[in-house]
Amino acid sequence: MEYTKKLEKVRPKRREAEDVKRCNIVDMALGFSAMMRLFEEGSKEIIQEKILELLPVFFTAQSEEEFKQLHDGFCRWGIKEIMRTKREKGRVVVKDSGPASYGQIGKTLDVVLHVVIYYAQYPTVEKAKTISKWLNAAMDTKMMAFLAGCYPDAIDKWPKSVEQVGGKEYRVIQDYVRRFIQEEHGSRIMPVQFDDIYWEVLNRGSKNSKQVNHT
Repeated sequence: MEYTKKLEKVRPKRREAEDVKRCNIVDMALGFSAMMRLFEEGSKEIIQEKILELLPVFFTAQSEEEFKQLHDGFCRWGIKEIMRTKREKGRVVVKDSGPASYGQIGKTLDVVLHVVIYYAQYPTVEKAKTISKWLNAAMDTKMMAFLAGCYPDAIDKWPKSVEQVGGKEYRVIQDYVRRFIQEEHGSRIMPVQFDDIYWEVLNRGSKNSKQVNHT
């Protein structure tokens, strides 16, 4: 009896265990994003706390439009609260610290939602299937260059890096991801799957992105 009472004190509650699990998934996703090195020290903890706060709200989104508004709200928060670290070459500062860009915050969130919702199937398998359709592609430099080659006139001056992506450019790029999917894949994949497929093609040695099977 005494042993049982002691065990009850240390045994984690199911809810607490689930919260820790979700926290760990977000932590791993932030590392997977490879974006934290671009932000000032301590930014990861701030971003992680904010995402964990907002995840239940994302999970209850009832429409793609509501999801977009939540996503935009997070990005607007991020460009005010998160600072880009200064860049040095040797001991020379080549770029001062400054606010993170909309594109950098958007990509960070996109990777986390990709992992939490599409990979880990939160909050439930059925709800994840619905929300996954709304997820954006986590665009990197090579993906943007690829799209720029497909749609050179979509943006007056295509960004050369995620840092150069503002809110307007971010939305246009995501629209053209969806257009590419429609034209080249017959709408049979989602933007989050475009992310997986084309990251693999463009970053792991494929000499020709046309090798991708579009069926």
